[in-house]
Amino acid sequence: MDILAHSLWAIAVIPGEQIAGKIILGIMPDLAVFGPNLLVIAIKGKKLPRFKTRENMMDWFEKKDNRWVKTLYRWTHSLVIWSLLIMAGFFLCKYHGYPPPWFLLAAPLHILLDIPTHTKKSFPVEFLTPLSSFQLDGIHWSQKWVLLINYLIVSAILLFRYIL
Repeated sequence: MDILAHSLWAIAVIPGEQIAGKIILGIMPDLAVFGPNLLVIAIKGKKLPRFKTRENMMDWFEKKDNRWVKTLYRWTHSLVIWSLLIMAGFFLCKYHGYPPPWFLLAAPLHILLDIPTHTKKSFPVEFLTPLSSFQLDGIHWSQKWVLLINYLIVSAILLFRYIL
């Protein structure tokens, strides 16, 4: 799913008023992977690769110098890892008398949305890392009909939550 959709879903369904936190955590599983990847490309003085097909992109990430991106992706898209981080966040807030940090739930929401919208050929989501490498072969989010349904549903939720 694209980062705009992840941001909108986080705003639409995560409780609380911390919109910026929802947006940041809503894209964090991707930002934590592709942000450093872009930084490494810039530091090496290379041009951003342009891919004609999704297969070309995945071949690029299989190259020796780029495999770390897929490894990091597995960890940033793990419900196990995010569960531990969120439990720590909720515990610390409770311990210090702060309100619950509901916006942290935007990261696992991101992962839950990615599981059925990624295929095994394009960044499959191993959401049980490090316990398992299980992954589903979903329907890719970039298909026009998937994009249309996705944006219609999230728009309806936002409409009912914030306008009606």
